[in-house]
Amino acid sequence: MSATNALDHVAARIVERYSNPSRKAYTYLFRLQADAPLTALVPSATDVLAAWVDEGHGLVPTAPSEAVARCQAAAQIRPHAGPLHGLTPHQRKQTMARAIQFSVRPVSEDEIALHLVSRALGFSPKGDREVIEAWRRAADGIWYSAYREQERQERAE
Repeated sequence: MSATNALDHVAARIVERYSNPSRKAYTYLFRLQADAPLTALVPSATDVLAAWVDEGHGLVPTAPSEAVARCQAAAQIRPHAGPLHGLTPHQRKQTMARAIQFSVRPVSEDEIALHLVSRALGFSPKGDREVIEAWRRAADGIWYSAYREQERQERAE
């Protein structure tokens, strides 16, 4: 498998991870260029390689500019600013909406670095989560996510 195919394979696994039909929150998923910053609540469309949007119908591939615009619009919705008991099911899903940005880059022939940031649109930065994973290739060519104890400990300090 070429380096580009390996990166695409790992990216597809991340999309698969977030396409679970039991997810209730609206999701805006962005694969960014390897050198793009993952610091903004909503990424710049110029940094987005691919995007997927789930607004109640599962993750659907979406043009980057449209996905960014829809995510920006969702970030402006604040249904949780009022009383929560009167929210519709649609508004409840909006309160949990997440913008997820990730990038993958090769480290070596047998390792890929994944950096992922998931932000709650209505509760950022309190609801932000960051993940750094090492994806390694097994002897049979299968890519898997490897546990990174050292980085976990460094972030905890």
